[in-house]
Amino acid sequence: MRIEIFDIPVDNLTKKEAVQYIERMLNEKSPHFAVAINPEKALKAYQDEDLLNIIKNSDLNFIDGVGIIFAAKVFKGIKIKERVTGIDLFTELLKVAEEKSYKVYFLGTKEESLKKAIENIKKAFPSLQIAGFHNGFFNEEDKIIEDIAKSNADILFVGMGSPKQEKFIYKNLEKLNVKFAMGVGGTFNVYANEFRRAPNIIQKLGLEWLYRFILDPKRLPRILTLPVFLKEAYKRRFTPKKEVEFLGIKVSNRSLIENLDIVQGFINKKEFHLIVTINGEMLSRAISDKEFLNILKEADLVIPDGIGVVLGARRFGERITQRIPGIEFAWELLRLAEKKGYRVFFLGAKEEILQSAIKKIREKFPNLEIVGYHNGYFKDDNEIRKEIINSKPDILLVGMGGIKQEKWIIKNKDLNVPANIGVGGSFDVWSGKVKRAPAWVRKLGVEWLYRTVTQPERIWRLKNLVVLSFKLIVGRIDD
Repeated sequence: MRIEIFDIPVDNLTKKEAVQYIERMLNEKSPHFAVAINPEKALKAYQDEDLLNIIKNSDLNFIDGVGIIFAAKVFKGIKIKERVTGIDLFTELLKVAEEKSYKVYFLGTKEESLKKAIENIKKAFPSLQIAGFHNGFFNEEDKIIEDIAKSNADILFVGMGSPKQEKFIYKNLEKLNVKFAMGVGGTFNVYANEFRRAPNIIQKLGLEWLYRFILDPKRLPRILTLPVFLKEAYKRRFTPKKEVEFLGIKVSNRSLIENLDIVQGFINKKEFHLIVTINGEMLSRAISDKEFLNILKEADLVIPDGIGVVLGARRFGERITQRIPGIEFAWELLRLAEKKGYRVFFLGAKEEILQSAIKKIREKFPNLEIVGYHNGYFKDDNEIRKEIINSKPDILLVGMGGIKQEKWIIKNKDLNVPANIGVGGSFDVWSGKVKRAPAWVRKLGVEWLYRTVTQPERIWRLKNLVVLSFKLIVGRIDD
């Protein structure tokens, strides 16, 4: 059962339940991956948006740290069924692999350590099929990916430390040709007898961290993450609202996964729904454009994209904690569409840009069912409408620029596409014509400034942000 604890999604499962869940995933066509959650990783995720996104998109987040269990019980009153350590889950999966003839691939640690670990693994599991292995120190990532893919391994274990191992898996999952992948940290070193696990009694008492510290005092910095995490968990102990309302607009304050679940519900209903990813510029325009404001009020799902929306919510005493850039949400929606077999139609941008974007999308999502596309430059809606009606998409992505795209979608709501979303300039980015701001710029919430500097023609659009900022400062926004 997936729950969210201190803004980190976790699966409250026993070790046995986790193994059974992974076995089900191994019988599915699409690849899956799991992440071990402990206080150290949670702290890294709070500071690393990419890691947090990986955790939110993983298929299984098992609870590996006693600090998570303690904080959940004391601060949230949530009882975690069982601590599932990475090495224990690894061992159980080796048993399953041996019994059911799944092939495994090991990636990580030093060459001599990995070979010693494999030697000991073979002694414990003599019938285990090891499809291949490679140390964790390499420069040519593509060759490693190719080797794993050609090995036809069913399960990939990556021991390169966190978050490096999680980022490697998430980035390359579609190309690895495995059914299941999991980061295992220092597990290979334990199997190589370089580290000793604590006696069972110490493990049951949840004091394995103390045992490891006594044996290796250099782990002190890692041990000190526990009180830092507990402090952070205390601050995050109150669950924020799932929906924040201001100006009559209901803005989602849910995680990426939760919002995608909502979209799945839209598609299952087979009725028209409008999804809006709103930024500060659009919010500013809505203040003076009553037609657009009403569209926002009636939208089925409004996702906060820009920092201006976060500040706008604060003006009304509301706190948005789940800001999701529209381009990232749309990309994950495509990932979901490929996984679930949803039909997709693209509308917008110039012809050559749209073609380039679709080429990149097909490279990333080879099984995505693209049932149609058309550029955004047309005078008559009838031809486009016929194409959309005939292709019967589940999802329509419209890239005509904020406000214009939402108005077009509402005007053509009788097409009855279940999930309609405006994607602004996403096609330009996906095509490679426009580059996104560096990660640190996005974290600061000033991607709009970066885009203005790199695209001077956008400077006129700044006036909307200036107007919004002024109204927020002087309190001239009326609910």
